Amino acid sequence: MTQIALEEGERAIVIAISGTMEFQNFMLTNGISLGSVITKNYSPSFSKLINFSVGGKMLSLRVEDFSHLEIVKI
Repeated sequence: MTQIALEEGERAIVIAISGTMEFQNFMLTNGISLGSVITKNYSPSFSKLINFSVGGKMLSLRVEDFSHLEIVKI
């Protein structure tokens, strides 16, 4: 999927989730589904993690896992 680069503090809406069924279930368990609004937090580039918040919960995903989320900036 085409990945949109989010800057710290920017918000986006999840419009599609691809990947394995286990990954999709993990995302749903953590409150991320179609239409969820995520806010990117500080993520140092050397960590290869993307930190973001969903509904007040802070999560981190590996860059390759985050690429399975198709998002649109708002």
